[in-house]
Amino acid sequence: MTFSIVGIDQAEYKVGIAITSVFPAVGAVCPYVDNGVAVSSQSWDSGRTYGDPILHMVADDISLGTACDTVLKERAGASGTQLHGMTIDGDAFAYTGERSVEWAGHVIGDDHSVAGNMLTGKETIDSASNAFTNTDGTLEEKLLAALESGEDAGGDKRGDNLSAALLIKGPKSRLYHNLRVDEPGQPIRGLKKAYETAKETDANLGSSANEMWGENPPDSINNYEIKH
Repeated sequence: MTFSIVGIDQAEYKVGIAITSVFPAVGAVCPYVDNGVAVSSQSWDSGRTYGDPILHMVADDISLGTACDTVLKERAGASGTQLHGMTIDGDAFAYTGERSVEWAGHVIGDDHSVAGNMLTGKETIDSASNAFTNTDGTLEEKLLAALESGEDAGGDKRGDNLSAALLIKGPKSRLYHNLRVDEPGQPIRGLKKAYETAKETDANLGSSANEMWGENPPDSINNYEIKH
């Protein structure tokens, strides 16, 4: 049904998630990020009742593993979920419930974790993991490359995805830090195009603001906050 990759960039102090699914609006349900932590809940049982409390506990200096274990113990549907994530320090957690639809599993690397269910096989997450490790570029580019590679290796065993998303949290908000494509067919391709468009627009905001406001536009024009 779904596979996702969580990644970190310690040098830039950024965390992020790229995810795709044969399920609509996956970006509204599964990925969660905050300062220095990213988690994805997926499969049968997922949503804000996983993501929000985990982020809150980590913000209160509770370890990611303890936070995830606490939430899983409180959920009757935990045996049907996948939950994985990582902090900016490289502290990782991954869980695949026994009722996750085969093929289901996860892998943890030094700076990322990958998890998926209802896949053609383990090659999907292995390919995504390898692509993240071997791709040069920004965290955003590495996550997108991993998503593409996992899909090319097999992806969901039922065929075309319905949605994909990219969610990033870093010191500065950018237009391309919260992107969703909710369109059947090729949402990963659409997500990459959306990223390229948003990045180009973001790069031109300064000159556009200067044309409208003069040489000293209000700081909030260029240094805005996006929602996650």
